[in-house]
Amino acid sequence: MLWALVYVVLILGGLVLLALCAWRVWQKVRGVRRALGELSTRVSGLAADTTELSARLNHAEVTARLAERTS
Repeated sequence: MLWALVYVVLILGGLVLLALCAWRVWQKVRGVRRALGELSTRVSGLAADTTELSARLNHAEVTARLAERTS
């Protein structure tokens, strides 16, 4: 009878430990998803900035070429 109680305690303890590990992994997954969303937002902002800078560079090149032709 005593061994059965020991086995039950070990099994329940193992299940509780497994549940705690699963909960911790789920918390990590949520953190990674949150960070991924933030990075996605930052990448979108950087892409918009790159597009704007590219347009400015093209404008500067065109202005420089026109200045060369008119002088």
